[in-house]
Amino acid sequence: MRDEGRRPILLLVNPAAGRKPGGSRAEEARRPAQLFEALAKNGLEVELRELVEDDDAGQLAMGAAEEGRDVVVAGGDGTVGPAAAALLGSAATLGIVPLGTFNNIARGAGIPTDREQALGTIVRGRATAIDAGSAWHIAPGDSAAQPTPVDPPPEAATFFEAAGIGLDAAGFGVAEVGDRLGWLPAARAAWRTIRRRKTPLWLVVDGTRYRTASPAVTVCNGPFHGFGFALAPEADPADGLLDVVVFVRMGRLQVLRHFLRVARGRQVREPRVRTLRARHVMVGGLRHTLPAHADGRSIGATPVAVTVRPGALRIFA
Repeated sequence: MRDEGRRPILLLVNPAAGRKPGGSRAEEARRPAQLFEALAKNGLEVELRELVEDDDAGQLAMGAAEEGRDVVVAGGDGTVGPAAAALLGSAATLGIVPLGTFNNIARGAGIPTDREQALGTIVRGRATAIDAGSAWHIAPGDSAAQPTPVDPPPEAATFFEAAGIGLDAAGFGVAEVGDRLGWLPAARAAWRTIRRRKTPLWLVVDGTRYRTASPAVTVCNGPFHGFGFALAPEADPADGLLDVVVFVRMGRLQVLRHFLRVARGRQVREPRVRTLRARHVMVGGLRHTLPAHADGRSIGATPVAVTVRPGALRIFA
Protein backbone atom coordinates (compact mmCIF):
# COMPACT_ATOMS: atom_id res chain seq x y z
CA MET A 1 0.00 0.00 0.00
CA ARG A 2 1.37 3.40 -0.98
CA ASP A 3 2.21 5.91 1.77
CA GLU A 4 0.13 8.93 0.71
CA GLY A 5 2.02 11.18 3.12
CA ARG A 6 5.34 10.78 1.31
CA ARG A 7 6.63 12.40 -1.84
CA PRO A 8 7.52 10.10 -4.73
CA ILE A 9 11.20 9.10 -4.88
CA LEU A 10 13.70 8.95 -7.70
CA LEU A 11 16.21 6.22 -6.81
CA LEU A 12 19.58 6.77 -8.49
CA VAL A 13 21.86 3.74 -8.25
CA ASN A 14 25.50 3.70 -9.31
CA PRO A 15 26.12 -0.02 -9.95
CA ALA A 16 29.88 0.55 -10.07
CA ALA A 17 30.11 2.20 -6.64
CA GLY A 18 32.58 0.55 -4.30
CA ARG A 19 33.52 -2.07 -6.88
CA LYS A 20 36.72 -3.86 -5.92
CA PRO A 21 38.74 -6.50 -7.77
CA GLY A 22 37.39 -9.97 -7.05
CA GLY A 23 33.96 -8.67 -6.06
CA SER A 24 30.80 -10.53 -7.03
CA ARG A 25 29.36 -9.21 -10.29
CA ALA A 26 26.20 -11.20 -9.62
CA GLU A 27 25.66 -9.26 -6.40
CA GLU A 28 26.29 -5.97 -8.20
CA ALA A 29 23.72 -6.90 -10.83
CA ARG A 30 21.10 -7.66 -8.17
CA ARG A 31 21.78 -4.55 -6.10
CA PRO A 32 19.51 -2.00 -7.91
CA ALA A 33 16.49 -4.31 -7.81
CA GLN A 34 17.06 -5.12 -4.14
CA LEU A 35 17.24 -1.43 -3.23
CA PHE A 36 14.09 -0.68 -5.20
CA GLU A 37 12.20 -3.50 -3.51
CA ALA A 38 13.37 -2.46 -0.04
CA LEU A 39 11.79 0.97 -0.50
CA ALA A 40 8.73 -0.02 -2.53
CA LYS A 41 7.64 -2.76 -0.12
CA ASN A 42 7.31 -0.10 2.58
CA GLY A 43 4.69 1.82 0.62
CA LEU A 44 6.96 4.33 -1.08
CA GLU A 45 6.41 5.31 -4.71
CA VAL A 46 9.80 4.74 -6.31
CA GLU A 47 11.25 5.13 -9.80
CA LEU A 48 14.56 3.31 -10.32
CA ARG A 49 17.29 4.78 -12.51
CA GLU A 50 20.55 2.85 -12.87
CA LEU A 51 23.29 5.30 -13.74
CA VAL A 52 25.45 4.71 -16.78
CA GLU A 53 28.66 6.45 -17.75
CA ASP A 54 27.16 9.51 -19.46
CA ASP A 55 24.44 10.16 -16.87
CA ASP A 56 24.60 13.39 -14.88
CA ALA A 57 23.39 12.65 -11.34
CA GLY A 58 23.02 16.36 -10.63
CA GLN A 59 20.78 17.00 -13.62
CA LEU A 60 18.65 13.96 -12.83
CA ALA A 61 18.28 15.04 -9.20
CA MET A 62 17.37 18.60 -10.20
CA GLY A 63 14.72 17.33 -12.59
CA ALA A 64 13.23 15.12 -9.88
CA ALA A 65 13.09 18.03 -7.43
CA GLU A 66 11.31 20.20 -9.99
CA GLU A 67 8.75 17.41 -10.40
CA GLY A 68 8.07 17.36 -6.65
CA ARG A 69 10.03 14.20 -5.87
CA ASP A 70 12.65 13.33 -3.27
CA VAL A 71 15.91 11.74 -4.37
CA VAL A 72 17.71 8.69 -2.98
CA VAL A 73 21.27 8.10 -4.15
CA ALA A 74 22.88 4.70 -3.76
CA GLY A 75 26.58 5.21 -4.44
CA GLY A 76 29.76 6.84 -3.22
CA ASP A 77 30.74 10.45 -2.66
CA GLY A 78 31.35 11.01 -6.39
CA THR A 79 27.68 10.28 -7.06
CA VAL A 80 26.17 11.71 -3.88
CA GLY A 81 27.96 15.07 -4.12
CA PRO A 82 26.60 16.25 -7.50
CA ALA A 83 23.07 15.13 -6.62
CA ALA A 84 23.24 16.89 -3.26
CA ALA A 85 24.53 20.10 -4.86
CA ALA A 86 21.62 20.07 -7.31
CA LEU A 87 19.09 19.88 -4.44
CA LEU A 88 20.42 22.86 -2.45
CA GLY A 89 17.65 25.23 -1.47
CA SER A 90 14.91 22.99 -2.91
CA ALA A 91 12.02 21.32 -1.10
CA ALA A 92 13.40 17.89 -2.02
CA THR A 93 15.00 15.66 0.60
CA LEU A 94 18.07 13.55 -0.16
CA GLY A 95 18.44 9.99 1.02
CA ILE A 96 21.82 8.26 0.89
CA VAL A 97 22.58 4.55 0.71
CA PRO A 98 26.37 4.50 1.10
CA LEU A 99 27.96 2.12 -1.41
CA GLY A 100 31.32 3.81 -1.96
CA THR A 101 34.78 3.22 -0.56
CA PHE A 102 34.91 6.14 1.91
CA ASN A 103 31.33 7.54 2.09
CA ASN A 104 32.56 10.78 3.64
CA ILE A 105 29.34 12.73 3.15
CA ALA A 106 27.10 10.04 4.63
CA ARG A 107 29.38 9.30 7.58
CA GLY A 108 29.80 12.98 8.36
CA ALA A 109 26.03 13.46 8.39
CA GLY A 110 25.51 10.49 10.72
CA ILE A 111 23.91 8.23 8.11
CA PRO A 112 24.58 4.54 8.79
CA THR A 113 27.05 2.90 6.44
CA ASP A 114 25.17 -0.39 6.79
CA ARG A 115 22.89 -0.71 3.77
CA GLU A 116 19.85 -2.04 5.63
CA GLN A 117 20.11 0.61 8.34
CA ALA A 118 20.49 3.37 5.73
CA LEU A 119 17.37 2.13 3.94
CA GLY A 120 15.54 2.09 7.27
CA THR A 121 16.44 5.75 7.77
CA ILE A 122 14.88 6.62 4.42
CA VAL A 123 11.75 4.57 5.11
CA ARG A 124 11.23 6.35 8.45
CA GLY A 125 11.29 9.64 6.56
CA ARG A 126 12.67 11.88 9.28
CA ALA A 127 14.34 14.88 7.58
CA THR A 128 16.99 17.21 8.91
CA ALA A 129 19.19 19.89 7.35
CA ILE A 130 22.94 20.05 6.87
CA ASP A 131 25.25 22.79 5.65
CA ALA A 132 27.05 23.11 2.34
CA GLY A 133 30.16 25.07 1.51
CA SER A 134 30.89 27.29 -1.49
CA ALA A 135 34.40 28.02 -2.74
CA TRP A 136 35.57 30.19 -5.62
CA HIS A 137 38.55 32.03 -7.03
CA ILE A 138 38.56 35.77 -6.35
CA ALA A 139 40.34 38.57 -8.16
CA PRO A 140 44.07 38.79 -7.37
CA GLY A 141 45.64 41.87 -5.86
CA ASP A 142 45.55 43.01 -2.27
CA SER A 143 42.64 40.67 -1.48
CA ALA A 144 43.68 40.35 2.16
CA ALA A 145 42.79 44.01 2.67
CA GLN A 146 39.29 43.63 1.20
CA PRO A 147 36.09 42.56 2.99
CA THR A 148 35.39 38.85 2.76
CA PRO A 149 32.75 38.19 0.07
CA VAL A 150 29.87 36.25 1.58
CA ASP A 151 27.62 35.72 -1.42
CA PRO A 152 29.01 33.03 -3.73
CA PRO A 153 28.88 33.80 -7.47
CA PRO A 154 27.05 31.43 -9.82
CA GLU A 155 30.32 29.73 -10.79
CA ALA A 156 31.25 28.90 -7.19
CA ALA A 157 31.95 25.23 -6.48
CA THR A 158 29.76 23.49 -3.91
CA PHE A 159 31.35 21.14 -1.40
CA PHE A 160 30.09 18.96 1.44
CA GLU A 161 33.43 17.54 2.59
CA ALA A 162 36.20 20.16 2.38
CA ALA A 163 37.96 22.82 0.35
CA GLY A 164 41.75 22.69 0.44
CA ILE A 165 44.55 25.09 -0.45
CA GLY A 166 48.21 24.34 -1.03
CA LEU A 167 49.52 20.88 -0.29
CA ASP A 168 46.03 19.49 0.29
CA ALA A 169 44.95 20.49 -3.24
CA ALA A 170 48.27 19.39 -4.76
CA GLY A 171 47.72 15.91 -3.32
CA PHE A 172 44.44 15.56 -5.20
CA GLY A 173 46.25 16.68 -8.34
CA VAL A 174 48.83 13.93 -7.85
CA ALA A 175 46.06 11.36 -7.39
CA GLU A 176 44.42 12.53 -10.62
CA VAL A 177 47.72 12.14 -12.49
CA GLY A 178 47.96 8.61 -11.11
CA ASP A 179 44.46 7.74 -12.31
CA ARG A 180 45.14 9.04 -15.82
CA LEU A 181 48.80 8.25 -16.43
CA GLY A 182 49.94 5.67 -13.87
CA TRP A 183 52.09 5.52 -10.76
CA LEU A 184 55.39 6.71 -12.28
CA PRO A 185 54.07 10.09 -13.52
CA ALA A 186 52.21 10.40 -10.21
CA ALA A 187 55.46 9.82 -8.29
CA ARG A 188 57.16 12.53 -10.35
CA ALA A 189 54.29 14.92 -9.70
CA ALA A 190 54.48 14.16 -5.97
CA TRP A 191 58.23 14.88 -5.95
CA ARG A 192 57.68 18.22 -7.69
CA THR A 193 55.02 19.08 -5.12
CA ILE A 194 57.32 18.32 -2.20
CA ARG A 195 60.16 20.35 -3.72
CA ARG A 196 57.97 23.33 -4.65
CA ARG A 197 59.13 26.65 -3.25
CA LYS A 198 57.48 27.44 0.05
CA THR A 199 55.24 30.49 0.27
CA PRO A 200 53.58 32.02 3.34
CA LEU A 201 49.81 32.28 3.32
CA TRP A 202 47.44 34.99 4.44
CA LEU A 203 44.02 34.18 5.81
CA VAL A 204 40.97 36.26 6.62
CA VAL A 205 38.74 34.28 8.98
CA ASP A 206 35.44 36.02 9.73
CA GLY A 207 37.20 39.36 9.32
CA THR A 208 40.28 38.53 11.41
CA ARG A 209 43.54 38.49 9.45
CA TYR A 210 46.29 35.94 9.95
CA ARG A 211 49.60 35.07 8.34
CA THR A 212 50.97 31.53 8.41
CA ALA A 213 53.79 29.45 6.96
CA SER A 214 51.49 26.41 6.88
CA PRO A 215 51.98 24.43 3.64
CA ALA A 216 48.25 23.67 3.57
CA VAL A 217 44.94 25.06 4.77
CA THR A 218 41.85 22.87 4.70
CA VAL A 219 38.35 24.28 5.24
CA CYS A 220 36.12 21.43 6.40
CA ASN A 221 32.34 21.24 6.33
CA GLY A 222 32.30 17.72 7.77
CA PRO A 223 34.74 15.51 9.65
CA PHE A 224 36.02 13.52 6.63
CA HIS A 225 37.23 14.28 3.11
CA GLY A 226 39.23 12.73 0.32
CA PHE A 227 40.56 9.30 1.25
CA GLY A 228 38.62 9.40 4.52
CA PHE A 229 40.98 12.02 5.99
CA ALA A 230 39.80 12.82 9.53
CA LEU A 231 41.49 16.24 9.66
CA ALA A 232 38.67 17.80 11.67
CA PRO A 233 36.97 14.90 13.46
CA GLU A 234 34.85 17.27 15.54
CA ALA A 235 33.47 19.15 12.53
CA ASP A 236 29.67 19.17 12.48
CA PRO A 237 28.05 19.64 9.05
CA ALA A 238 24.90 20.96 10.74
CA ASP A 239 26.37 23.69 12.99
CA GLY A 240 26.42 26.54 10.46
CA LEU A 241 30.21 26.83 10.67
CA LEU A 242 33.29 25.71 8.77
CA ASP A 243 36.37 24.24 10.48
CA VAL A 244 39.56 25.88 9.20
CA VAL A 245 42.53 23.54 9.72
CA VAL A 246 46.03 25.09 9.78
CA PHE A 247 49.33 23.25 10.27
CA VAL A 248 51.58 25.23 12.61
CA ARG A 249 55.38 24.76 12.43
CA MET A 250 55.01 21.69 10.23
CA GLY A 251 56.88 21.10 6.98
CA ARG A 252 55.52 19.45 3.84
CA LEU A 253 56.68 15.95 4.75
CA GLN A 254 55.24 16.29 8.26
CA VAL A 255 51.89 17.42 6.85
CA LEU A 256 51.86 14.56 4.34
CA ARG A 257 52.63 12.13 7.14
CA HIS A 258 49.72 13.53 9.17
CA PHE A 259 47.34 13.10 6.22
CA LEU A 260 48.41 9.46 5.94
CA ARG A 261 47.93 8.94 9.67
CA VAL A 262 44.35 10.26 9.63
CA ALA A 263 43.33 8.48 6.40
CA ARG A 264 40.31 6.14 6.53
CA GLY A 265 38.90 7.99 9.52
CA ARG A 266 41.71 7.35 11.99
CA GLN A 267 41.78 10.05 14.67
CA VAL A 268 45.24 11.18 15.76
CA ARG A 269 46.03 13.89 18.26
CA GLU A 270 48.56 16.36 16.82
CA PRO A 271 48.98 19.59 18.84
CA ARG A 272 50.48 21.42 15.85
CA VAL A 273 47.21 21.09 13.93
CA ARG A 274 45.07 24.11 14.85
CA THR A 275 41.39 24.55 14.03
CA LEU A 276 39.44 27.80 13.75
CA ARG A 277 35.67 27.93 13.23
CA ALA A 278 34.18 30.48 10.90
CA ARG A 279 31.44 31.32 8.42
CA HIS A 280 33.57 33.07 5.82
CA VAL A 281 37.22 32.56 4.86
CA MET A 282 39.68 33.97 2.32
CA VAL A 283 43.09 32.42 1.64
CA GLY A 284 45.94 33.57 -0.57
CA GLY A 285 49.67 33.18 -1.09
CA LEU A 286 51.97 36.06 -0.17
CA ARG A 287 54.58 35.31 -2.83
CA HIS A 288 53.10 32.72 -5.18
CA THR A 289 49.71 31.33 -6.10
CA LEU A 290 48.73 27.93 -4.73
CA PRO A 291 46.29 25.31 -6.07
CA ALA A 292 42.85 24.97 -4.51
CA HIS A 293 40.15 22.30 -4.61
CA ALA A 294 36.58 21.73 -3.47
CA ASP A 295 35.75 18.09 -2.72
CA GLY A 296 38.71 17.04 -4.84
CA ARG A 297 37.77 19.16 -7.88
CA SER A 298 40.17 21.91 -8.88
CA ILE A 299 38.85 25.47 -8.51
CA GLY A 300 42.03 27.06 -9.86
CA ALA A 301 44.55 28.95 -7.78
CA THR A 302 44.60 31.38 -4.89
CA PRO A 303 43.28 33.74 -3.79
CA VAL A 304 40.04 31.94 -2.97
CA ALA A 305 36.99 32.67 -0.88
CA VAL A 306 35.02 30.05 1.04
CA THR A 307 31.67 30.48 2.75
CA VAL A 308 29.11 28.27 4.47
CA ARG A 309 25.49 27.87 3.42
CA PRO A 310 23.77 26.90 6.70
CA GLY A 311 21.08 24.22 6.52
CA ALA A 312 20.99 24.33 2.71
CA LEU A 313 20.39 20.61 2.14
CA ARG A 314 17.56 18.47 3.47
CA ILE A 315 18.52 14.85 4.14
CA PHE A 316 16.94 11.75 5.61
CA ALA A 317 18.95 10.99 8.76
